[in-house]
Amino acid sequence: MKAATNWMPLVAAVALATAGCASEGYYDDRSDAYSQAESAAPLTLPADSALVETRDALPVPQANRPFRQVDDEFTAPRPQPAVAVRDYVERRRMGEARWLAVNDPPAMVWPRVVEFGERQRLAVTERDDQARRLTTSQGVIAVRDGLGATSEVRCEQNARALEGCLDALAGYLNARGQTAMASNLSRREAAGAAAARLVGSQGARALLIDADAEQAWAELSHLLERDFDQPDQALLDQDAAAGVFQVAYLPLAERHAGLLGRLFGDQTPRRARLSVAPADDGQSRLTVAAVGEPELDDAGVRDLLGRLASLLR
Repeated sequence: MKAATNWMPLVAAVALATAGCASEGYYDDRSDAYSQAESAAPLTLPADSALVETRDALPVPQANRPFRQVDDEFTAPRPQPAVAVRDYVERRRMGEARWLAVNDPPAMVWPRVVEFGERQRLAVTERDDQARRLTTSQGVIAVRDGLGATSEVRCEQNARALEGCLDALAGYLNARGQTAMASNLSRREAAGAAAARLVGSQGARALLIDADAEQAWAELSHLLERDFDQPDQALLDQDAAAGVFQVAYLPLAERHAGLLGRLFGDQTPRRARLSVAPADDGQSRLTVAAVGEPELDDAGVRDLLGRLASLLR
């Protein structure tokens, strides 16, 4: 009996190893399933149903390249970040105007600006904590609400940007805000704040942006110059005075079409005009208009607006 029981631990270990093992290792490698996946037909709603635009709770980031299969080895494409990675302090411009975009709300940035004035021993003639405005003999430093949970910091004299002041402020705020980005992102996620949301229905879709038209245009200009630099999404032109952009964009459905779709479909990026205009309550509205042929259809417009909304998060 004793000899029989001595084998029990070994038998249990073998059983556990067998149960835990799968094909070629302890865990089943299912990466080949991606290469055999097929696209399903999109869901359709009854004609009399009401469609309410919503923001995805868990958005799927866009893959920046197709999958590769070399020598029967499959490599899944790497997705782009769902939230655009940004520095704590970034430069913004619109025409002759220049300012700083700081990745923290004004209530946190304003005390650091006041501290900056004290450290630089600026000759302050007026300090307005309510308006967040510091008037000095060299110029005026002002902090205002930016896009989402960010701040806009300007340093001007006679309505002209002071580049030296902006350089010094950027260096000081960056040094003081090394740990601020993660906490700011956590606050935004906890509050569920969205800087932009899709509104309207077919033929009248738009992006409602939580910023005035100037701020929205400058932010989009920065993001489009940074991210729309590929053959299937490119910034072609921009006009600050008119508040418009010209882009070329290939919808995701066309990019990820199957082999037959790529061979016989039209892979030409669609040209479109983006227009930023003021909306109610200090917000702005971004609309898309197709330019030329092949035309960007309603599904493409919705796709493009969704891409821009993800960049503005």
